[in-house]
Order: sequence, then C-alpha cells, then structure tokens
Amino acid sequence: MSLNYVDFDAKFFEFARKWVAAHPGLTEQQVEDSYNRIMEEWVSSPAEWLDGDSPATYFQRYESAQELIALMEGYAERGINLPEPLYARIVERGEDCAPLLEGILRDGQRDEGLRAEALGMLRDMDARCADGYLEALVCGAQERNELSDMAAEVLAGRDAQTAARLLDAYPGAPDYAQGLILDVCCNFPGDERIYQNLVYKLKNDPEQRALWASCLNKLGDERAIEPLKEMLGLFDLKYLDYIELRDAVEALGGDAGEERSFYGDPDFEALRNL
Repeated sequence: MSLNYVDFDAKFFEFARKWVAAHPGLTEQQVEDSYNRIMEEWVSSPAEWLDGDSPATYFQRYESAQELIALMEGYAERGINLPEPLYARIVERGEDCAPLLEGILRDGQRDEGLRAEALGMLRDMDARCADGYLEALVCGAQERNELSDMAAEVLAGRDAQTAARLLDAYPGAPDYAQGLILDVCCNFPGDERIYQNLVYKLKNDPEQRALWASCLNKLGDERAIEPLKEMLGLFDLKYLDYIELRDAVEALGGDAGEERSFYGDPDFEALRNL
C-alpha cells in the first residue's frame, strides 16, 4: 500500500476556518469554547482528500507494523506533525509496533523529536521492553533534555525494584541525573537512601531547594519536617522556594510558623502586584 503523507493539522485548520465562517457572530471566546465540537465534527467526517475515509478511520487501513512505523518516520523526515490518528493507531497495535519503536528510541543517530515520540508511544501502550534503556538514560543524564526527562516520568510509574536499581547507580551519577533519580524514587517510600539523599540535597543544593522540598513532600516522611523548617528562615531564600518548603512542612503535618514577606523578590512582587 502506498504511503500518503497528508498534513492533518493543515486540513483541520482549513476545516475550522470554514466552520467559523459558517457561524458568523461568534465571539472569540465562543469559538474557543467550540474547539472540541469542531474537532469531533472534523475527525468523524468523510473527506475527499482521504479517499472517502474520515481522519479518525483512515489509518485503520494499515495493518502492518512496518508500514505504520514507516509512516511515522516519513512524517518526521518531511517536517510534518504526526497525525493524532496515526499516533493512536500505532499505540493500538501495541506489541506489534513496540520492538520497532524501541529500535528508534535506542538509535542515538535519530532525531531527538522522533525518539521522544517513540518513547511517548511505548509509554502509552505500557510497553516495558525499553525500561533498561530508560534507566540508563536517567542515570547518565548530564543536563536537562527531553528524552531523559521523559524517561524519568515513565519510570516514576514503575515499582520499588526500579527505584532500587536507580539508587544503586546514584553515587556515580552526574548531578542532574541524581535529581532525576530522586524525583523518581520519592514515589516509592521504604528505602532509607531516598530520605538521606534528599535531605543532603536540601541542605547542600540551594539552587534546587524547591525540587527537594517537593520530593520530600511526595516521599511523605515526617522526619523531613525539621530540616525543611530550618530552611524557612534562611536569609537567601527565594520566594518560590519558600512557598514549596512551607507547603511541604504543612503537608507533612508540621507548623510552618508565621508567614514571611519577601519584598524585593521579583516573583513575590509580581504576584503581589497581581
């Protein structure tokens, strides 16, 4: 079957313009509120540009995993956004497409956006075949990037065994990777290393205080109340860090004391002026 690279987004915007023109007098807000209705009409309507199929059903004609992945790759090569119905069809095919998606994800020569799309599909079909690679991405991350951050999000939905493996790699991991590891592991209480490493980071990494406070909040260990409270009085504390620290203390059952003012702090002043 020949592969057809139609720009679904462009076709939808064309449909939406005609829809708005056919409903004169609508305010901008009313048009915005009608978005889901417009989308539902478009996606379910037979279209000449799809040989009479609707956008919702067009990709059902493709049964082969190889063809579906070739379409995905072709859209990326042409710089056209991947159609949502194609994304959904690949996820629907599940285990047939999973090995091909894993191959794309593991190929460091591929475009990062394509690899991230492959990872998103593996996540949405709940495929675990690439988990070892995701753990390696997280543990080796030198700086923020889409793939390692997505990998951490996926692993945060796994289990305590995943957390234990990440914690084993923690001592030799780069600083950024350590942050990702702890952000994953705080979802799985029970390993003392999580609490100890988070408190150490809280006290020794002032640039990320909000992150460590949030992680301790998720971990739910009441021992964190006192070290969190110690941070609340620091003279160099930023307002947004203060809010995260205060929220964590109170969520864990502690008393955060009288609320401080942060006159001169840019974030505090911006919110106060609102």
